Amino acid sequence: MNTIYKLISCFLIVSLVCFSSCEIEEVVDPNNPSLASVTGDPSKAELQGLITGLESRHRNYFGSATQMFGSFGREIWAFFGSDPRFTGDWLGIGLNGETYPDFFASAGTYTTPYLAVKQANVLVDAANASSSLTAAEKSVYSGFAKTVKGHQLLYPLLQQFDNGIRVDVADPLNPGPIVTYDEALTAIRAELDAGFSELSSGSGALPFGLSDGYGAYNTSEGLATVNRAIAARAALYAGDGAGALSALGASFMDLDGDLQAGPAHVYGNSPDVNNPLFYPFDRPTSTIIVVHPALIEDAEAGDARLAKFAQRVENPAASSGVPFPGEYQDARWASNTAPIPYIRNEELILIYAEANMMTGNMGEAVNAINIIRNAHGLDDYSGGNSSDEMIEEILHQRRYSLWSEGGHRWVDLRRTGKLDADHVDLRDGGSLFTRVARRTSESN
Repeated sequence: MNTIYKLISCFLIVSLVCFSSCEIEEVVDPNNPSLASVTGDPSKAELQGLITGLESRHRNYFGSATQMFGSFGREIWAFFGSDPRFTGDWLGIGLNGETYPDFFASAGTYTTPYLAVKQANVLVDAANASSSLTAAEKSVYSGFAKTVKGHQLLYPLLQQFDNGIRVDVADPLNPGPIVTYDEALTAIRAELDAGFSELSSGSGALPFGLSDGYGAYNTSEGLATVNRAIAARAALYAGDGAGALSALGASFMDLDGDLQAGPAHVYGNSPDVNNPLFYPFDRPTSTIIVVHPALIEDAEAGDARLAKFAQRVENPAASSGVPFPGEYQDARWASNTAPIPYIRNEELILIYAEANMMTGNMGEAVNAINIIRNAHGLDDYSGGNSSDEMIEEILHQRRYSLWSEGGHRWVDLRRTGKLDADHVDLRDGGSLFTRVARRTSESN
């Protein structure tokens, strides 16, 4: 036995000496290429990989924003039996979120968008370095990347608000400073403007492929209208009514058009990502997003938007953190692969209404409000024309039209100074979050 061990040892020593004198070629993993391999002089095939990756990362914020921001604004309750903090922390029941170094389960609207921003930055660098593209094609690649980047940066900003965020993250080892909310919005809008200029320099078919989620917007001109839609949202957040109207004029907004029209995030079966808002109807479960009961109670009689909510007749959902059952769930999605529009014509018309109100054109604001009301079976607006009365009506329409589409309600009430118990039903015993994860931004 000892002789065998000695022979094996001698063989290993000889093998080590022999092999160490040989030159071993580096093997590149085709599934995990180095950054240099796609930014040196990439082919169109390599650039397509970056495009597909960017579109994939572009959708990953949506479920988290809808769940967390929606909980804050009491659009929904997240009954997630896997962890009581989804109700305790998110609703502010019995716990103070500031006790955590980073707010519970907030990475989806903070870290995740920055991964998409990084992908967008890589795509810009790669396109500019490619000898396979014309100058016009490079502009279209870059314009799409900057459009996604501007959209993604809104979400950490909406999460952090007055805490501010980093906008310059091109060098992850030496990022730019944390800037204020207003400074960040200025930078985001400039990024979107740059993307629009670059997309506008193209014409017709795109030099790359996108998913079916871009349907009617799958041209340079189409992507430019999507860019302006996002720019209109950013202008609204900045309180710039005139800027919002200007952006809307070049967007896909259509006052007479389909309210559902807009680009969508697409989903698929495993190993792809499922639609994060789909749950089987009325099945026994301890994990589900339920409709906050105030949405049912506060609706106007005859509002067709109530069709979004399916009653859980046999299996009302329950959570140990909330002393009320979840009697309704989301009824919008037919399957776990259904696409989700991330900005729609209906939102643009509501932005148009608010921007006209902000610029003093109350008549046109009312006209836009009535387009939304009439589309959902409601009579024309009959309230007053003061700014206070108009914003209440617009917020009401946004509450129902944009329910559970990325957490608009919480953002809307905070930006209009109405994040209070008069506008947020606190029957769950929780509190209102005006800021989230201060220490997250300070430590990053």
